[in-house]
Amino acid sequence: MSKNYLFVLSATEKNRCNCVLWARDQVPSLPFGLWTIIAKKKIINSHKAKVGSVAIINAGLPFGHVAIVSKVGLNHITIKEANYKHCTITERHGSESDLKILGYFEPK
Repeated sequence: MSKNYLFVLSATEKNRCNCVLWARDQVPSLPFGLWTIIAKKKIINSHKAKVGSVAIINAGLPFGHVAIVSKVGLNHITIKEANYKHCTITERHGSESDLKILGYFEPK
């Protein structure tokens, strides 16, 4: 049985309909031009999850997805994200493979 879950945090927050714009509100150093999974993969500078890093996720091709790491446990990661569920801010957790995480952008 998967330990993944989806919890809706907000349906009214600014930029809730765009994962990149919402993530940039949380991490202002997130680069611009992240409209495709190819562009998102190019900013990966870490393969270790840390609270506050941006997870690059292989979902919604050709666009991909980004989320903010909010907790790192022994066997799971918790992420907060915009627009994984249409125009809402949600929280999910699971393993990197369950969440389809390719790598992370560590803010400088």
